[in-house]
Amino acid sequence: MTTARSTLGPNATILVVDDHEPNRLALGSVLRRAGYRVMEAATASETMAALHRSELPPEMAIIDVRLPVTSGFELARQIATDPKLPPIPVVHISAEANGPQDRIRGLEGGASAYLASPVAPEELLSTVERVLLARREEQAAHDERRFASDLQHAFLPRPQKLAALEGIDLAVGYVPAMDSAQLGGDFYAAFAVERGVLLAVGDVAGHSLAAATVMVELRHVLRAYALEGHEPHRILQLMDRLLVHFHPEITATMCLLVLDTHSGAMDIANAGHLPPLVISPDGGTDYLPVHGPLLGLNLDHKPATPARLDDGDLLLMVTDGLIERPRIDLAVSLEDLRRRAATLTRTPQSLRDALLRHYSEDAEDDIALLAVRRKVTALA
Repeated sequence: MTTARSTLGPNATILVVDDHEPNRLALGSVLRRAGYRVMEAATASETMAALHRSELPPEMAIIDVRLPVTSGFELARQIATDPKLPPIPVVHISAEANGPQDRIRGLEGGASAYLASPVAPEELLSTVERVLLARREEQAAHDERRFASDLQHAFLPRPQKLAALEGIDLAVGYVPAMDSAQLGGDFYAAFAVERGVLLAVGDVAGHSLAAATVMVELRHVLRAYALEGHEPHRILQLMDRLLVHFHPEITATMCLLVLDTHSGAMDIANAGHLPPLVISPDGGTDYLPVHGPLLGLNLDHKPATPARLDDGDLLLMVTDGLIERPRIDLAVSLEDLRRRAATLTRTPQSLRDALLRHYSEDAEDDIALLAVRRKVTALA
């Protein structure tokens, strides 16, 4: 009989654990002929020692259930919980323990598959291929999520620069939607302008490289238009025209304001975004009544709405990923945020931390958050 050669074999090492030497030799022979590298061990203690010595741990392990002293089930648990080892998928195999309860115990313990010995070479190799492929796909997805998260954070302003802004105490937060390996379009911005500080939170529709690219573009033109001295609503108008002309398939939301850190006067413009929430020292909370059309629809934006951030007031700006949940009306979620914010310790940092702690656990979308209060020195 000819054993098919594995397409994954040249880069895969498999650990075979069985105290019965003929079984180890038989399994190892099939795997080697298919192109895999093979590590062998007879007991749990020998296995753990070999794993800790190995510079490149195996990509999977085939473990006999009936090992002496320590069972294969327990060995699989030890491998899975050892902080010095990477995740190693396990396939259990047994000549005797093949009843439903044995299989259930193995699979509930985290095994990827459960084989009866003796196993046909074709079944063994097919199982190995499937487990290795699943592991590599999972690793690739993990790496992509990590890359997306790192890249997204690199797009956002450096905390050191934000901390250097005069006249305000500022806290920002960003949490990516980790169930997706793709980049998102949520962002925040804070920088000094001639009249004080410009603060903005926005969200480009979609989760893709295109959405992230447009997000970066909007952040750059936001800074450019603001430094040219345009009023907030005019900035939105220019950004709207940019999207319509260069990215007609994309829409975005944004709320931006210019804050005079000495007087507390604000000019606020909103393009389809959640309104800012103002939290007073006595616990009063109110959303500012500022609304406007989405960016990218080629619609006019009315002049900015004047408002004031009084002494001790805290201003909160968020993207909808913080509170929006399936099958829950957005108005209900906004009210929940308002009530919760009123009960929390009101410094920008503590408010940010408490809200992210509460809302981010079940969030399905990216979250961007900005909380600000005028410094005491700015009030003098």
